[in-house]
Amino acid sequence: MQQKFQRIQELDFLRGIAILVMLVFHSSYYWDSTMTSTEMNNWLNNPLAIFALFIGKFAGIFAVISGAANAISISARVENKKNKIGGIIYSSFVSGLWIIFLGRIHTSMFNHTIKGDLVTPYPDGPEQYSLIVGSIQTGELQLPSEFILIFKNTALFVIGMSVMCSGVFLALLSRKNNHQKLKRNLIIIGSVATIVILVTEPLKIWLRPIWVSYALNHQYVKGFLLGFLIGDTYPFFPYAGFAFYGMIFGIAYYHQIDRRKVAKIGGTVGGIYLISGIILLIILGHPDITEVFQTLSIQWNLSQIGSMILIMTLVYWIHFNTKMTKVQRIFRSRFVRRFGLQTLTVFFLEPIVGTSIKVYILDKIFPGWSIHLSLAFVYGISLIFLWFLILRGWEEIDFIGSLEWITAKVISWLTFREPTRLKIKENLYLEAK
Repeated sequence: MQQKFQRIQELDFLRGIAILVMLVFHSSYYWDSTMTSTEMNNWLNNPLAIFALFIGKFAGIFAVISGAANAISISARVENKKNKIGGIIYSSFVSGLWIIFLGRIHTSMFNHTIKGDLVTPYPDGPEQYSLIVGSIQTGELQLPSEFILIFKNTALFVIGMSVMCSGVFLALLSRKNNHQKLKRNLIIIGSVATIVILVTEPLKIWLRPIWVSYALNHQYVKGFLLGFLIGDTYPFFPYAGFAFYGMIFGIAYYHQIDRRKVAKIGGTVGGIYLISGIILLIILGHPDITEVFQTLSIQWNLSQIGSMILIMTLVYWIHFNTKMTKVQRIFRSRFVRRFGLQTLTVFFLEPIVGTSIKVYILDKIFPGWSIHLSLAFVYGISLIFLWFLILRGWEEIDFIGSLEWITAKVISWLTFREPTRLKIKENLYLEAK
């Protein structure tokens, strides 16, 4: 079944919602005051605060979406006999490594200032600056610490790893026309996803102290590699499992598997994860606030992947339900999908844009405004509308110069393929070419 597969609007919508939520939660970075760990733990006694923290740690949705989108792309390439498996594996490696490379640049140069390190964790630890944003924020040159340069991961690592793992694994499964064995492939992918999710907690207990020891003793290579597996904040475990679950939905989209089957399995698996996570949250309580930037604890891990599977299942059901056209129109929102089409650019540049406006304009006109959390929140919301205006204007030149545009050019050059066009009119306005 070789087909010209249309872009899934719902995935762009979910990606857009995720980046918008990120912008809201990043309001806290513009708040020039903070609570101690004791005060924040007391604050988390409020169920609404726990829910807010749960949503704030929802970056794993990018892994799920990336896994789904990449599975669709790989499925199409596998069915095109002109694409060799080796070439697909190579391009998946290149694409994933490029995004991870961008993540290292972002962490060291453009990231928000964070508090805490391996000795004294968030929020009581020292401030960790990136080169450009930190220098703008403080008014003096700030060199990133070795923690930032070597050991800190961001959501871009999750996305790059998801692209790499999903592409390579699905390509290997598809050798010798095995892509036609849908049931076998889905069982294998689901099994791997489940194993990765479930072994995260014991691996965290076992390996994290070793990783911290490597880092503190300046064993950079060992610490760097082990940090990819289980370090702060977005490591391979559990997020590769998130990506693999996303792959299942991507394969289902491409092969248009009966939505009732997807709903039955997705609802069951997602429900089991979510209920298990809630039970563990009741028994164990929420993790200490000092763990907020560490590998997900088991109660958060299970709750989050369960929620994401249920969300993806619901979206899949709506996508293939012809009676839900009114709901489907929501997923066509240009406002949201515009952010979804430029997630990488917004994520990368948001800290420098927001910090520059705060330091060079607002702090000079309204000194002291940022000690109020409510005003910092309002500022974060206002940045959403600023980014809407930026993206709306950028759209007129097809986002030339954006990170998505640069990425398409770089990947094309490295993989010897024609560059992928962003197809703004076709994807955003649903206009046929």
